[in-house]
Amino acid sequence: MVDQVEEKDSNTMNKVLAGIMILTVVGVVLLKSRETEHLESGASTASTQQAFETANEKRKAEKNDFY
Repeated sequence: MVDQVEEKDSNTMNKVLAGIMILTVVGVVLLKSRETEHLESGASTASTQQAFETANEKRKAEKNDFY
C-alpha cells in the first residue's frame, strides 16, 4: 500500500515537472518570436544604422580606438 502511494506521488510530481517544462519551452518560443518584431518595420533599423555610422565617424575623427 505504501509503495502505491509513493508511486502515485512520484507520477504526480513527474507530471507537474513535465507541465512546467512544457510551459517554459512554449514561453521561450513565444518570447523569441516577438523579439524581432520591431526589426520588421525597417525604419528603425535604418535609423539605428545611421546613428551607428555617425558615432563611428566621430570615433574615427577623434582617434578613439577601442581595440
